[in-house]
Amino acid sequence: MVNPIAEVFELIGYTTEVALGDPIAAVLILIANLLLGGSILVFFGLAIGGILDTILPDQIGRSPPPQER
Repeated sequence: MVNPIAEVFELIGYTTEVALGDPIAAVLILIANLLLGGSILVFFGLAIGGILDTILPDQIGRSPPPQER
């Protein structure tokens, strides 16, 4: 049987071993995590923006007063 929580802890252990073994590997792991985290933030930002765009009306508040001629 697969235990996802235990697998995550094993992954963290393996990543720590690799990062502590070589300084270049630590830098590469850091850059990869920053790129992954940044892309996740952009995706969720766009998703939340799309959801809010469908829920909220185009104009919030009262309409502008009519212009006089």
